[in-house]
Amino acid sequence: MPTSDDQFGEANAQELYDIAPCGYLSTSPDGTILGVNQTVLEWTGYSRQELLSSCRFQDLLTTPGKIFYETQYSPLLQLQNVVKAVAFDLVRRDRTTLPALVNSARRENAAGESVIHTAIFDATDRRNYERELLRGRNDLEQQVSLRTVELAHEVSEREQAEESLRELTAKLLQLRDEEQRRLARALHDSVGQILAAMAMNQSALSREKDKLTPRSQERLTENIEMVNQISAEIRTISHLLHPPLLDEVGLGSALSWYIEGINKRSAMIITLDISPDFGRLPSELETALFRIAQECLTNVHRHGRCERAAVRLSRSPEFVSLVIADEGAGMDASKVNAIKSGRSSGVGLRGMRERVRQLQGNFDITSSERGTIIQIRLPVA
Repeated sequence: MPTSDDQFGEANAQELYDIAPCGYLSTSPDGTILGVNQTVLEWTGYSRQELLSSCRFQDLLTTPGKIFYETQYSPLLQLQNVVKAVAFDLVRRDRTTLPALVNSARRENAAGESVIHTAIFDATDRRNYERELLRGRNDLEQQVSLRTVELAHEVSEREQAEESLRELTAKLLQLRDEEQRRLARALHDSVGQILAAMAMNQSALSREKDKLTPRSQERLTENIEMVNQISAEIRTISHLLHPPLLDEVGLGSALSWYIEGINKRSAMIITLDISPDFGRLPSELETALFRIAQECLTNVHRHGRCERAAVRLSRSPEFVSLVIADEGAGMDASKVNAIKSGRSSGVGLRGMRERVRQLQGNFDITSSERGTIIQIRLPVA
């Protein structure tokens, strides 16, 4: 016979069961409700009698919830005896819904019958938090999407600007080549002819210099020397602007003449390695390779602080290769990286890279304390 303390404990347990902050249900394996606490009654709006008479737990669920309960939840519970943290929507008596998290455990009572004990937690705050989190994520994705579109537009504009700049650079290089060719021809054809006429006139005067005073003879001799010197300078400038050998004979002869001139005018020794049967290239390629070599050797002469350099020109059926190596002090790694990435501020280097890019070739530069090597590879076609 139960004592008063047992009765008091049972009363306390029942009271705690009813006022617990979470809902409790006891059901048979088919879902028929056998017991329910006051919290579930308050949440759903049903009376205890309504739920205990003929109601099943799945009857308190939405249609998707009923399907999930029958096909997934109940079989899983029978298989492993415990199922935790499953989200359901409870349908209240007024047909509104209550988001809930459900934990269930299958146990046997004193009579050996299976009883399902279920704890229900109000997930309204969690559902609201998830909804706000989802809304925030959607807003963030929308902002990211808009920013991505903006960045794509900015990148497109920058690429268009860079392409326009490259086209402008290529056009300027072409115009410079054409202008240098025009100036060279003008110096050779007009100024050169005038100087040649002056030399002829002075030669005629020289034949009659005996009629001149000694002072006049001395000045005539000085004028002849100055005209000869001017003629040589004009011829050199004209050939440097655009060597006629480049158009008439080809790249190999033009480079050989140019390097020979540098060796004569400076203390440097530059060697040229080119096969005798190198042959001709398309005019655009020959002009580009000559200008690149000219720019490289000018930089070596000005900044390389070296006495020796080598130029190697070779070709295959598909490609032509130009390698220029000096034995100077070299460049630091940051400057080499700037040149490779196109960030170098040097106009000559930018011009070289642009010529190579326009001809769909490769440009590479390496440097160390033993010197600098520039390698150009261009397709012949």
